[in-house]
Amino acid sequence: MQNIRLKVLFSILIVFLVVLCDIYTKQVILSIGQSFILNSFIKIHMIENYGIAFSLFDNLSEKGYLVLNALIILIILFIFYELYKNIKLSNIYITGLSLILGGGISNLFDRYDNGSVTDFIILYYEDLYFPAIFNIADLSISIGALLVVIYLFFYSHEYNQIQK
Repeated sequence: MQNIRLKVLFSILIVFLVVLCDIYTKQVILSIGQSFILNSFIKIHMIENYGIAFSLFDNLSEKGYLVLNALIILIILFIFYELYKNIKLSNIYITGLSLILGGGISNLFDRYDNGSVTDFIILYYEDLYFPAIFNIADLSISIGALLVVIYLFFYSHEYNQIQK
């Protein structure tokens, strides 16, 4: 029982820290309002993304945005349910789901606050650029998804036993 409580607290802490870091960095970038090179691999350039990853669905109608937001809320609720249902599983899985949940919640807050998601991180090396501009929430979602895939690849027997 104590172990479950610690996992729940750990998960809440991760979600809270992701949301806090994402909101803070977006506010800093909005206050600076200009592009700059952070180092030889990271450039900061703010854009407003009205769609989702890679600016997909960027030009939806108002009804389209309502459907998109409803779908995002359903996905967040599913991740929350999956986390709640499987809190006993490995810390890798719990961390991954918590990172996804925190990133999803933070981007949803941004979407409702601004009508769009503020993206600002560009990764590059010389003339090679990562194909998307992203933020801390997006990074959190990506790392979380990677952890979930690693868990399911290496520990799928544990997951399958819990699901039965």
